[in-house]
Amino acid sequence: MNKIKRLLAVVVAAMMVLACVPAMAEEHPDTWIADRTIVVQAYVDDIGYNMPDDFNATPVMQKITELTGIKLEVRYTPGDSDATVMASQLAAGNIPDVICAYLNNSTRPEFPILLKAAREEMFADVSEYMASSKVYSKYMEEGYLPADAHDNITFRDDLNGVYLMQLAIDAVDRSTEYNPADEYVGGLYIQKRIADDLGIDPTAINTQEQFYDLLVKIKEAGYTDDNGNPVYPLGPKYWGGSTDALDYITAGYFFSPLKADYGVDAEGHILHEAETEFVYEKINFVRKLIAEGLMNPEFFTMDSTRAQEACETKNSAIIGDIHNYIDIIYESEDWVPLGPLYDRTGSNAEYVSGKGGYGCWAISSEAENPEEIFAFFDWLSTYEGQLLAVYGVEGVSYNMVDGYPVLTDEVQAKLDEGDTDWLINNVGAGFGGSGNYFFEFMLTDRDNEVNFGESRPGAGAGTTYGRSIQLAEDYPVEKVLVPGLGIDTYLSVDELADVKANMDLLNYDEMLVQAMFAGSDDEVTAIVESFRAQLKAAGIDRLYEYVENVRAENPDAVQVIEVE
Repeated sequence: MNKIKRLLAVVVAAMMVLACVPAMAEEHPDTWIADRTIVVQAYVDDIGYNMPDDFNATPVMQKITELTGIKLEVRYTPGDSDATVMASQLAAGNIPDVICAYLNNSTRPEFPILLKAAREEMFADVSEYMASSKVYSKYMEEGYLPADAHDNITFRDDLNGVYLMQLAIDAVDRSTEYNPADEYVGGLYIQKRIADDLGIDPTAINTQEQFYDLLVKIKEAGYTDDNGNPVYPLGPKYWGGSTDALDYITAGYFFSPLKADYGVDAEGHILHEAETEFVYEKINFVRKLIAEGLMNPEFFTMDSTRAQEACETKNSAIIGDIHNYIDIIYESEDWVPLGPLYDRTGSNAEYVSGKGGYGCWAISSEAENPEEIFAFFDWLSTYEGQLLAVYGVEGVSYNMVDGYPVLTDEVQAKLDEGDTDWLINNVGAGFGGSGNYFFEFMLTDRDNEVNFGESRPGAGAGTTYGRSIQLAEDYPVEKVLVPGLGIDTYLSVDELADVKANMDLLNYDEMLVQAMFAGSDDEVTAIVESFRAQLKAAGIDRLYEYVENVRAENPDAVQVIEVE
């Protein structure tokens, strides 16, 4: 009897094991990668300040986990600047599985920090994963990547592998095309009520003299803001005080029409702007604006919160820099574009160099199974991944209509209202930068018009971004292709490593601001002359010699506009 019982027990146990086999062999979708959490350190403030309360609880992340098995833990550490925090954490070796950072090109201040870490093998070599990948294999195709991204960032000759992957590469180069549905109309914007009251055509303000005269008229008129405070004729850029806005307010005083620190003189010789008289024209123009109370004295230093408040309360008659996809622009007709001002060639064209990037990512050399991490971010930039990252989950935040995603009425209304918190936490998608910015940032091989039928979610509906598109239609800009890499890009070659190290210690923008607030003309001269001496001591003439040789072999290799 005991033998029978033991036999029955064995049979029952065997049946139970067999019953468990289907569960143990659970089938996963073809998109499955691994059951794991990827920890990401973001050195991107737009990501840090636009994350869900619970990243993995959003419908988007739940769907991503269902399809790939991947969960995400995204970290952000505030500091004086993202680049400073990154330098500190990399120096300490304190990074998780993945990092991501701003990186338009190799001349960004973040790049030397990233390159040093790559050389020290802090990042994983992903070259073996690229050929078989769905998206990043395109980076290996001739002509797909911009020259700077290919030669100076991803496929550097001085690195024994591939460590840095640039993001936001367009699938097709449409840099010279002007498509109103996909255009950012940036630069100076003026309050429409002020322009109407003064009886001016904002588009007719094209020279430095006309711009100055307008600022004087605004001050003399004595306008006040929504709180009854005196209006500053010229206020800082929407995102906070910065020298970036000089691109727009001193467009005619740049040595290079490209608004770069370097240009070529009448004889075709390369020079730094500080070595020309243009530096004094730029400095003296701003000094005049400051002295006469025509610009906010915190134009270069105001923090982003107060700068945005100055725009929202209309404390600035003219915003130093904003664009048509900021809510105070597209939600009302209170602001209209001003100018733009002509450059020194008498043109207000937008010069483009072809494809560009925006941001980069790298996998830690200490990360477990880096191939899984690479596979995940590769999948994220496929059509399926981008649809989820940008629009969310079908039936939750959008429905497919004639092959394209169309936002639900609820989501469209939240976009119209600018309810970013709701979009981030209740959906979790990027929505073209209006939602969870992590997903907007981490994509590449972008072609929204082809893939989704519109430049960004909601644009096709003509509601949320209706005015943004209308402004782009009303204020078109000519785009002119100027091929090549920027002169300062060549500082990254090995032959100039010591020059670059010396140049990294200099800050031209900081010098400009210091001179603009100097107490006397003599002090201005002393500041400029000191900087010129520092350029020479840094070895800048060796940069000129190197770049002149490059230009002699291939004029299209260096991005310059020669001006007679």
